Amino acid sequence: MERERRNLSKRAQVTIFIILGILIVIGIVLYFIFAGLPSSNTSNGLQKGEAYYLSCIQARAELGIKVMGQQGGYIYVNELPFYPGSSYMPTSSQLDFYGSPVPYWLYISGNNILREQKPTLPKMQQDLARFIKEGISSCDFSELNAQGVYVDVSSGDVNVQINDNTIDVSLNTPVYVSSGNESSSFLNHKVSINSKLGKFYKLASAVLDKEENETFLESYGLDVMNLYAPVTGVDFSCAPEVFNEAAVDKNITDALELNIDSLKLKGSYYTLQNKLQSYYEVNIGQDVSENVNFLYSPSWPTKIDMAGDKVVQPIGNQPGMGMFGMCFVPYHFVYNIAFPVLVQFYDGEDLFQFGLVADIQNSQPRQAVNVGEAVSSDSQICSNANQDLAVHTYDLNNNPIAADLTFTCLTDSCDVGSTTIQNGDSVLNAKVPACVNAVIDASADGYAPTSYTVSTNSETSANIYMKKIFSLPVNVSGASQATIIFSSPDYTSVLNYPQDKIVNVVEGEYNITALVYSNTSINFQGATTKQCLNVPSGNVAGALGATQEQCYNLNVPNQTIDSALVGGGMAFDYFTEDQFNRSKAMEITVPIFKTPQTIQELQDNYLNWETSSLVVNFV
Repeated sequence: MERERRNLSKRAQVTIFIILGILIVIGIVLYFIFAGLPSSNTSNGLQKGEAYYLSCIQARAELGIKVMGQQGGYIYVNELPFYPGSSYMPTSSQLDFYGSPVPYWLYISGNNILREQKPTLPKMQQDLARFIKEGISSCDFSELNAQGVYVDVSSGDVNVQINDNTIDVSLNTPVYVSSGNESSSFLNHKVSINSKLGKFYKLASAVLDKEENETFLESYGLDVMNLYAPVTGVDFSCAPEVFNEAAVDKNITDALELNIDSLKLKGSYYTLQNKLQSYYEVNIGQDVSENVNFLYSPSWPTKIDMAGDKVVQPIGNQPGMGMFGMCFVPYHFVYNIAFPVLVQFYDGEDLFQFGLVADIQNSQPRQAVNVGEAVSSDSQICSNANQDLAVHTYDLNNNPIAADLTFTCLTDSCDVGSTTIQNGDSVLNAKVPACVNAVIDASADGYAPTSYTVSTNSETSANIYMKKIFSLPVNVSGASQATIIFSSPDYTSVLNYPQDKIVNVVEGEYNITALVYSNTSINFQGATTKQCLNVPSGNVAGALGATQEQCYNLNVPNQTIDSALVGGGMAFDYFTEDQFNRSKAMEITVPIFKTPQTIQELQDNYLNWETSSLVVNFV
């Protein structure tokens, strides 16, 4: 019995030692796990380092949100294809709003193609994440360093979620903070910013749908045309009626400014002064509680073509009509009108604006057509990603490039990720939907955006070659100022010389167009000429063919042309990367013509411009 008690006592002692050993091991493990992590006892210096880093991220995100709101949902507007206006359609693909580019979400290109360039929500999130990531390296910790706190940030992933009233930023970027003898590391970070960017984007999408499907801007434009311009009518006069096109244009643009600026989205953010003002309410299918502005300025690129006889001869001067003792002048005009509209949603510091172009042809609104809807992040096609696809991205010399990729099938778009450089190759292996003639859009810093067509129902790989963007100084000879357009299928740049002296170009064939305008106005003096007609006598004799002479003055008003074409030309060339690498600058010689003093000389300048050639050299 005594032996059994001793054995039990020994086993109990062994058990206690085992338990103590396990507790010691657990304590050591926990010590090493939590040694490098912040705790409630983290010193003020270390906490200040992380807080300073997060404040830098928040400031960068707020800047990106502001830029995105000002530029119609885009941050990198320079990466969008730029389509200049033409004599047919003066609006380009962007509205110059006090020096800042605002992309049109819907516009008519210079070659009469209806285009939509509304950004998708995934693309906006991707661009904002990219903008934040690019700004991490610019965080200035010198103020902390002076206090003995040092912060070191390593590269990592940044993700952005745009909600209706907030924007959430998640970062997986290792941050190392040291202060005195203490140091700590922080890995995952989150920043939430109050912003109505997501809500404004949805409201803007509803306005775009309304315009695409119902052409409501064109309807208001037609009302302005019918109320403020001569369309069809009769004036009672025996003298010819002279219609001043310049005055008609001014009446239309002034009326457009007043009427477009009065538009409201039906909702609760305003109060109608009277029932007549309900004419300006636009119903987009929901009650709008946010502030909205519709803006138009006569200084913006506007097209007004007035087709019809500007000098209309009276009816009633013919023999046999004098017994009525009256003459009348019938007139009829048909208009082509195109004008840009800027739509703004705002609340305090929050602003989201984008452009639309209204188009009236032959006094009729453009045909309502749905050119494409906003692509949502929960697209049904994107949720059926079941095909394997390997995407490789290279430059023209087969060097690997890390690029962000977007997959588009019909009108649905998916953010599929980015290629990464591994073992001398840049590749992304992803699951994508099965789609015939899908489009992969690749974007990378310093390279032109590139699209690649692939049928994922039969193909399993895609090799995308991207063109590097080169920035070259430009020297212009022959002109002190000029607008030069470099247009290629892959990339377009516009140089406003001498304000801009550097052009961005990629390898490819270019149509180069230069336009030079004079800085001085050209005045065309008005004139008054006396014309006399034989009109029927205002009595019975008039019915028998008797006439009498009636004279009147024909006034042609003064006209001023603010600027006139005085030089320019065109060129076609193929530029190679080798030329860019070997050259320090591009020299362009622009032909100059005489300053026109008459309308005929102005027309001659345009004919000279069409046949003149630019001289383009690399030096």
